[in-house]
Amino acid sequence: MGKIFDMDNPVFRTISKLVDLIWLNIIFIIFSLPVVTIGASVTALMSVTMKMARDREGYMWAGFWKSFKENFKQSTIIWIIMILVATVLGTDIYFFYSNTAGYAKFLLAFMLGISLVCLCIATYIFPLQAQFENTIKQTLKNALLMAIRHLPWTILIVVILGISAVLIWLFVGIAIFFGFGLTAFVLSFIFNHIFIRYIPEDIRNDY
Repeated sequence: MGKIFDMDNPVFRTISKLVDLIWLNIIFIIFSLPVVTIGASVTALMSVTMKMARDREGYMWAGFWKSFKENFKQSTIIWIIMILVATVLGTDIYFFYSNTAGYAKFLLAFMLGISLVCLCIATYIFPLQAQFENTIKQTLKNALLMAIRHLPWTILIVVILGISAVLIWLFVGIAIFFGFGLTAFVLSFIFNHIFIRYIPEDIRNDY
């Protein structure tokens, strides 16, 4: 009977993580409200959930705030770059979609392909920013290389994000309570599996 109420019981641990994800989700939404801070918020979110996935989480709020502060500058610059790229691609796609010229369909397909590649790269950027110390240029380069090298995982990541986006769009309550946090937590298992290969063996035990 005592084991049922043991705090190390898998049921209690699962409930504890769900509660943490709900609070983490709320914190993430609040810190993302200024919009320009979304990059730093995603980085902090991934930093916490990747530790949770490894059962190495500490104080959730302290971990989130520490990562948010440390990565604010680079994450914000990266986020602005991503917005600019998305704006250019979106404008081009709309233009070629609306154009009736024969060449427009070819260019539309080309731009959609470029957009898909950029999406794959973008999925790695903030987790990399959360885990490794690099320049912005190196982080973007590593995101491209990892997206290509681990293509099957990249496809799975994009599929998970797509399903999550649809569910969050259809059920707003999911987004408010745990949608973003739960999605990040699920993806964290994949990123941890990928990143461990790039961490020197002598410090993997501390990962």
